[in-house]
Amino acid sequence: MSQLSIAILGLNRVGASIGLALRRYMQDGGKHKFVIIGYDPVTDNEKHALKAGAIDRTERSPEAAVRDCDLVVMNVAYDAVRDMYKDIVRDLRDGVVILDASPVKRPSLQWANDLLGAEKHLVGMTPIVNPRYLMDTNRNTESATADYFDNSAIVLTPAPSCVKEAVDLAFNFCSLLGSKPRFLDPLEHDMLLAQTEGVANVLGVLLFHQLMQQPSWRDMQWFTNASFGTLTRPLFDIHPDALRDEWLANRDVLSRTLDSMQAALQEFRALLAEPDKAALEAVLSRAAEEYETWVNHRHHDDWDNTTKPPKLEANNTMLGTLLGGKLANRLTGKKDD
Repeated sequence: MSQLSIAILGLNRVGASIGLALRRYMQDGGKHKFVIIGYDPVTDNEKHALKAGAIDRTERSPEAAVRDCDLVVMNVAYDAVRDMYKDIVRDLRDGVVILDASPVKRPSLQWANDLLGAEKHLVGMTPIVNPRYLMDTNRNTESATADYFDNSAIVLTPAPSCVKEAVDLAFNFCSLLGSKPRFLDPLEHDMLLAQTEGVANVLGVLLFHQLMQQPSWRDMQWFTNASFGTLTRPLFDIHPDALRDEWLANRDVLSRTLDSMQAALQEFRALLAEPDKAALEAVLSRAAEEYETWVNHRHHDDWDNTTKPPKLEANNTMLGTLLGGKLANRLTGKKDD
């Protein structure tokens, strides 16, 4: 059995679930043992993660957490990512692989290129959660589960210059979490995620902003249920600075998507104003049918996926040179010299 050390920076539901999935892997007899170090600026998140068994210990600073680690999961608020890289770079060992869970990948890859140097390797990582939790919007640490990534994918977005060995490690690590890793170009990733998550967050914030300015808002506030809470939840889960930076970093894609949505809203408004019952019914029926198809695909995980998992090349001499011989031995199941 080999041992790997991993630092998880950010212990919300995603970060803590990574720890729990690794714990499950070890309990099920996995050939690697992980020592999991956690860090979160919110002390309660650290306490919950420790109590749940998602991490072995915490450190008081991200610098201390990443020191001598083989892998680092960067799972912090988007507005803090660049500064976090600047803070930890001196404590990262040569050969470390960083999995960056930022919602926008191109800036992170550029920051890594500018700040980390050639001996630290970054691969973008975006978890697509288990369909069991598709309608569950909780992000808190207490909601973490070992099966959070099962029956779904983790999207990997390596930079074109990223060494193959780092990509192999990222792929194999994400497989241990229960996912089926898939690869996307960073630009394609940012375009797709902006449309499925970014715009949804924009609409929720704009709805709340528009309603809070209405004279009737004082009376309207109590007249709110789960639909309103779910749509506007980004204001609870994500710091305004993080939303600001994420939107600005992906502003071109968001702007184009909002332009398209504005045209669709005008068409939909016309259907209501006329009113055109038949056309409105046709829109709703088509959307409901396609929605059912999407949900079924999501729950059965039966996408047309022809991607084959790349194999880790145990005899590749670059593995020892670029990632460190000790880590290479651990990854290939050999004992350290």
